[in-house]
Amino acid sequence: MEETSNDIRILFVDDEVNILKTLKRLMTFESYQCAFATSGQKAIEFLNKQPCDIIISDMRMPGMMGDVFMTKAREICPHSFRFIMSGYSDFNSMIQALNDGGVHQFLKKPWDDDVLLSKIREAASFVKVRKERDHLADVTKKQAIQLAEANKNLEAKVAARTQELQQTADMLDLSFQELKSSYSVFIDVIAQVLQLRTVAPKDHLNDIADTALALAKHLKLDEQEQENIYRAAKLHELGKIRIPDANLVKPYFNLSGPDLNEYKSYPLQGYSLMASLDHLSNVSNLIKFHCEQYDGKGFPHKLPGKDIPIGARIIGVAMHFFMFRNGLADGSHHSDDDAEKYLRSIAGKEVDPELVEPFLQCVKQEFAKKGKYETMVALGKAQPGMVLSRDLYNLRGIIMLTRGAVLTEKIISKLEYIGSKEQHKYVLYVENDQQEEDALEQTS
Repeated sequence: MEETSNDIRILFVDDEVNILKTLKRLMTFESYQCAFATSGQKAIEFLNKQPCDIIISDMRMPGMMGDVFMTKAREICPHSFRFIMSGYSDFNSMIQALNDGGVHQFLKKPWDDDVLLSKIREAASFVKVRKERDHLADVTKKQAIQLAEANKNLEAKVAARTQELQQTADMLDLSFQELKSSYSVFIDVIAQVLQLRTVAPKDHLNDIADTALALAKHLKLDEQEQENIYRAAKLHELGKIRIPDANLVKPYFNLSGPDLNEYKSYPLQGYSLMASLDHLSNVSNLIKFHCEQYDGKGFPHKLPGKDIPIGARIIGVAMHFFMFRNGLADGSHHSDDDAEKYLRSIAGKEVDPELVEPFLQCVKQEFAKKGKYETMVALGKAQPGMVLSRDLYNLRGIIMLTRGAVLTEKIISKLEYIGSKEQHKYVLYVENDQQEEDALEQTS
């Protein structure tokens, strides 16, 4: 067994040594790695150790015929290119070699050197293409495995990083919620301080803020705008902290001259107090514009119609309704029905006409949630056990009874005495159980 060195391995098999020597001389100057075997059995032993790319075998050999050898060689080297050389015309053996041995081509003995070399070169080209294809397939497979592993590692890293970011986001969200809670507490405290300086019922600012928020939700404004409106509604009277107490207890309709001008300064005063808080700049703008009127006759800048920010228009509607209802406009408390009529009467003048009816719906819904159903009762018809639904003030704006107070015969008698002295007929607003009212309506 002899070999020459190069990249493509060729095995020549023939029982005649002289033929093998001739083939060896022919292949001397070719760039192939050649091996030579004198029998089929020796060739099989060699192939088990060194697979070959091209196999060229004689047909008639003692011990193992060429077709039998090719069948076994095919099992060992299924991707090899196989030739049979023969000087005999044994067609049956040729067909057998073609079928079982997978022989690609038959060559006649004696051969033409140029033809043989041409066939070998063609086979070598085929082998090179196949090897390159197999190599690319192998590289692609390895890269696919590496990519899958890299993706797996990347997914793990992304998952870990995502978890870290989520934890950070959760911490930031918690901090933000705590900050929002602090702001809410701050706003509530300021609102309570403002409430102490006016003769308004203690729920006055809360009712304005709650109904303004309900209207903002009804109009489907974004959540940030809703929050700004709620905060501004709570703090819209902030500027009144600089107005003398004497002017705060007077009904708005009774103000005139310098007192009225001073009162009209409160939106700008409130804006200036909030202006230094950058994160509440949108809230301060709503405070500045909430007293503008739809007809352009409001204050401080006489903005008309839709030039007034929607949040300020919403707060304005709520403010006008509750100021009239709670006696801050003309000094007299009014029923919900009267407040509704008043609000409709100023639609298109002082308030946005498109907001009036939606707002009144929101008022009813908010009152239903809070259980604020009430009945207006003349003092002469008041009964012991009735519960006040609003604070009760005397003519000087001093509170006599707070909301939630339970009437007794003694309290009613005392109120009648005060009314006779002041020559004033007091009207009380008492709680009314809506469920009982609905039941009475159903049975009537």
